[in-house]
Amino acid sequence: MKKSTKRVLAMCLTCLVLLGGMFFPVTKSAQATDVITVGTYAEFPPFEYIGDDGEPDGFDIAVIEAIGEVEGFEVEIINMEFKSLIASLSTGSLDAVIAGMTVTDERKQSVDFSDSYYTATQYIVVAKDSDITSLADLNGKKIAVQEGTTGDLLCTPGEDNDVITDENTEVMRFKKGTDAVVSLNNGGVDAVVIDKNPAENFVANNSDKLKLIKDDTSTEEYAIAVAKGDTELLDKINSGLAKIKEDGTFDKLVAEYIEGAEDVETETSGNVIQQFINNLKYVFIDTNGYQLMAKGLGVTIGISFCAGILGIALGFVLALMKLTETRKKRKTVWSRIAGAYIDIIRGTPAMVQLLIMFMVIFRSQYAYIAAILSFGINSGAYVAENIRAGILAVDVGQMEGGRSLGFTYGETMRYIILPQAIKNVIPALGNEMITLVKETSIVGYVAIVDLTKAGDFIVSRTYQAFLPLIAVAIVYYIIVKIMTRILAAIERRLRQSDNR
Repeated sequence: MKKSTKRVLAMCLTCLVLLGGMFFPVTKSAQATDVITVGTYAEFPPFEYIGDDGEPDGFDIAVIEAIGEVEGFEVEIINMEFKSLIASLSTGSLDAVIAGMTVTDERKQSVDFSDSYYTATQYIVVAKDSDITSLADLNGKKIAVQEGTTGDLLCTPGEDNDVITDENTEVMRFKKGTDAVVSLNNGGVDAVVIDKNPAENFVANNSDKLKLIKDDTSTEEYAIAVAKGDTELLDKINSGLAKIKEDGTFDKLVAEYIEGAEDVETETSGNVIQQFINNLKYVFIDTNGYQLMAKGLGVTIGISFCAGILGIALGFVLALMKLTETRKKRKTVWSRIAGAYIDIIRGTPAMVQLLIMFMVIFRSQYAYIAAILSFGINSGAYVAENIRAGILAVDVGQMEGGRSLGFTYGETMRYIILPQAIKNVIPALGNEMITLVKETSIVGYVAIVDLTKAGDFIVSRTYQAFLPLIAVAIVYYIIVKIMTRILAAIERRLRQSDNR
């Protein structure tokens, strides 16, 4: 058996082992039973948000940790997209969910809920000079809501809606309540409809621009969700909830997180330059925004580097597999496999591949590994075509000359063809690596706090979009400039032999 064939078979065997680990992960019964994984969506202050240390914090987090303390289990908080929480419970990658989640009949079909721990109502947030005074006044207006929430259902015109009846009413759905408020501040919408406590929090942090309209049209109950049929954990949660309510812990948490939260306010000044400096200090210093961005930058660089290495290695193997049809003058099994791989990967969006890798294959676990594999596999398809094109660009006479000198096919590729092909491939590989760094900005969808997600968190905490997003863009630009200069230096080094 030829060496190249052995290498390919070894790689295939390794992939099978990895896939086996993905599809047949360690079950919960084999893990420690005194630690439960709890999912949340840290974009819903004061119930859950990212704290100064970059970790999830808030009323909900404090409640579940207090329950764990009295019931004798530890809590591991996992921050992820709200829409992924129930699905993750169903797959077994989460034990429970606490995320300001409303109890509904639809959700009861998929999960079991604990006793209610909070009653919320829907409030309206409008600009200070707005003439809107009730929910009925929103007919025909542009309304911002957080998608999938009670506010979304309340504002969507339909036969079952007795308040919003005007079909010309435009409902803009945002993933986060903060984004809806930013849109209101910018004049993009007429009002925001959201739960009472987040609404109060938003207005408190934007008191110079916004006001609150109390319209108790709808009430809802928040509860902790567990997997369907998990009565053991449900009983523990209900028991712990009752205990912390009885001993006063729950009331203390309400006072601390909901009634007594202190808001950080930016300093104001009539001087434009001084006001800009004050805003910089507020956004990046007072709220520890620089720490979040520093951590996010490290995550972006780490994922990009690992995925890039994987992509180059995988692309090289795929290119050699695809080139077997050039050598044999016909389609081979290896070339067909490589061709199908490249066609499928290049024909589907990177976002979809990332979600499949994280939510389906890894079952909402091991987010960093899922991201590295997803981007590495995606990059490998493009790298393979770049390497193949670089090899084919070398004059065919080079191969014939090497073989006539007594070199084997592998030796000719190694000592003659590939050194020349690398010079042709470096610019394309460099562009692929630069593209890969920017593509990783979507990892926030699988609860990874990269550079882009860190900027998003800063917006959520400061309600200022310009400075955080511009800062993120500048950092990406600097990274790309550094990579471009490194790439240019490598090209100059490789081209030195051409001038001899």
